[in-house]
Amino acid sequence: MRYFSVLLASSLVALSLEAAGAGGTVLDYKVVVRMRDGGAPAESRLQVVTTAPVATRNRAKRPRFVGWRIRAFPGKGGLPSASVLARVESLLYLEGPDSGVVPREGGMRLGKRFCRLWQALTPSAVGAFVYLAEISPNLLALSYLSASLPEGDLASIEIHLEGVSLGPAPAPAEDGTVLLRTLRRWGALVDDDQQVMATEQIQ
Repeated sequence: MRYFSVLLASSLVALSLEAAGAGGTVLDYKVVVRMRDGGAPAESRLQVVTTAPVATRNRAKRPRFVGWRIRAFPGKGGLPSASVLARVESLLYLEGPDSGVVPREGGMRLGKRFCRLWQALTPSAVGAFVYLAEISPNLLALSYLSASLPEGDLASIEIHLEGVSLGPAPAPAEDGTVLLRTLRRWGALVDDDQQVMATEQIQ
């Protein structure tokens, strides 16, 4: 079961303090999207806030995964639409190292925290650059994404991690590797389109 809700808010600082007080991890993102029909890029800011651990039927084993929810804040162009928020959710990562990511040299600083950098492996046909930051030992979060989308109304999207506030016990999210599934799906879509174009040229 996916734990996803969107809360529209007007005070970033107040909500950050509220989330920190509740013990959740808070990831602050800037999002820039461009639509296929043209127009100026729309910029907004989001928070990904982890929720209580997901309950399991195994009473002898403590729940390992947390849920998350997304909070949206107005930016240039106003609040992001529900479809944009759904896109962002499908591009998140909050998990340990996976076979779909590789370590990179160096790192990045988020406030006083220095984070090791990782990179997501993207299908060669997909125009995307994706980096992850190790915000806690063996816990990676999406750090930077720039991608041209092969489907839908969005032409491109950029997501920048601007800040992290860790809870007392940071944990991976139940759907924390959804980013990798999205990249694989994009790769399959592009491959299908290229195959169709090649077939049409032959005919």
